[in-house]
Amino acid sequence: MTAIKIHKRALYISIIGIIYFLLEFYIACHSDGNHPYHFVIQTCLLPLLFFNFGRIGSMCLNTTFVVLLVSNFYIARLCQVVTGNTLDAIMGTNRHLTISMMGTVPWPAYVAAAFMLAAVAVLSWRLGRWDRRAVMIAMVPLVLTGAYNTWKLYATWPFRTAQWNDIGGLDYIAANLRDHSPGVVGNATYFIIMTAERAVDKRFVVRPHPNTDPQVTGRHPGRVHNIIFVMGESSLASRYGIYGYDRQDTTPNLRNMQARKQICVLEKAHSNANLTRYAVPMTFSFQIPEIREKLFQEKNLIEMAGENGYKTFWIASQPGEGPYARPYGYLSEYSDYTTRQDYNNEINGVNWKDESIMPVLADKLRDPAPYKLYVVHIMGNHQQYSDKATSDDIAALPHADAYDQSIHHTDEFVRRIMAMAASQLGDYTLIYTSDHGEVVGMGHGYQYAGYDQYIIPMIIHDTNGVGNYCDMAEQMRNRDGYYTSIMNKYLLLDMLGYDVDPAAMDAVRNKDHVLHSDSKIYDYSNLPTERNRH
Repeated sequence: MTAIKIHKRALYISIIGIIYFLLEFYIACHSDGNHPYHFVIQTCLLPLLFFNFGRIGSMCLNTTFVVLLVSNFYIARLCQVVTGNTLDAIMGTNRHLTISMMGTVPWPAYVAAAFMLAAVAVLSWRLGRWDRRAVMIAMVPLVLTGAYNTWKLYATWPFRTAQWNDIGGLDYIAANLRDHSPGVVGNATYFIIMTAERAVDKRFVVRPHPNTDPQVTGRHPGRVHNIIFVMGESSLASRYGIYGYDRQDTTPNLRNMQARKQICVLEKAHSNANLTRYAVPMTFSFQIPEIREKLFQEKNLIEMAGENGYKTFWIASQPGEGPYARPYGYLSEYSDYTTRQDYNNEINGVNWKDESIMPVLADKLRDPAPYKLYVVHIMGNHQQYSDKATSDDIAALPHADAYDQSIHHTDEFVRRIMAMAASQLGDYTLIYTSDHGEVVGMGHGYQYAGYDQYIIPMIIHDTNGVGNYCDMAEQMRNRDGYYTSIMNKYLLLDMLGYDVDPAAMDAVRNKDHVLHSDSKIYDYSNLPTERNRH
């Protein structure tokens, strides 16, 4: 090989290395990890390693890395800050949701990506060589930085701390290794470790809990014979007609029921988390933003319902497996009867469409048990919005955007549940709310996307007490005047026949904390913004 060709090859590899580094640096700057000096070493040495691993090795390593690089860059651009929760959500995305979310990306982006990958493959083949010396030069510093990370991890190992009990062993390892290697390398390491964790994590094994939260002071027969809790998804209250939205008639059924005083609509309601994996457990367990391990240490509300004579049902179009969905999937399996698209579904035909759960719900509403609790967990208004609306919704709102049409669909879905319950149960109390809100067109779980991620509907139908639980919910507002979703558990506990220490409930109401997408606790009045980022 002539000196000119050697210099030209070195120049090309250097240019590619600079491009890799700049994209990696962008990803790292939009990550919740640290930025130690050995991160620079990693990213600068990767091209030296990749292009000296032979032609086939060079082509495989570079194309794989570019796929990871581009996808991580896109996620960083989209999400503003990439957190462990962001990666958990991606890992926990099922096939339908993956296809649905990919449908939100414009097709020219896929064409451009295909051409870019083809170019990378061709260039890697032409520049690839086998050079043992170069591989050794690249590997030695990479091994040393890896050893340094491992030593740092061992030095801070929290065997007996609350953090260890809270997030678990492999979670801690994955988070810390990623923290010291932000970018593609750290994210890929996190993916690998968390995938392995799914096979060994014992926290989500369903077994009875011996302890009841000390807030509970007494028990007596249930106050409500039939309870239906409909947990929506990604539903922004300010897009509901019953909350004053007037661009489209998104909630005609709920509006009519409100006019006939069949439901009450709570104003100023917000979730205590902008991610489903945090929000749902705060309703059905004693988990709060400050103490997440209560999910694993104490009886949840499904267990407590069963102990007080309720037959429990969890019927969901949402999945419950994977590193993201497992917290609420775990809760669902405490029910006497559980069916989801990924659990106990051999004959039910439940899938991601909310209508698919209707036959199962209709059947279970006929159960003769005197006391029953139904949790209905739906896909609601999650992206992609267009596949959540039917032709009827489009016909009713032909000039509306897809999100408004999906709200219209949810409005009809809730009406159908109430019609079935009135026919089969007669006497029942229903709560409809959402796990969190939505930044329409973007999604949720973003670090700096603001309050739309938290604003939720809160609707109660109460035939048992003729407004009892509407009044109770109003009295549960916190010091800022908000009803927060963390109070849902107290409504349910009262319906189920449990007494709660008023002082403990006041302690929850006296602060308005949320568990944000970076797994940190913030006061609702002071959510993170780009301005207070640093």
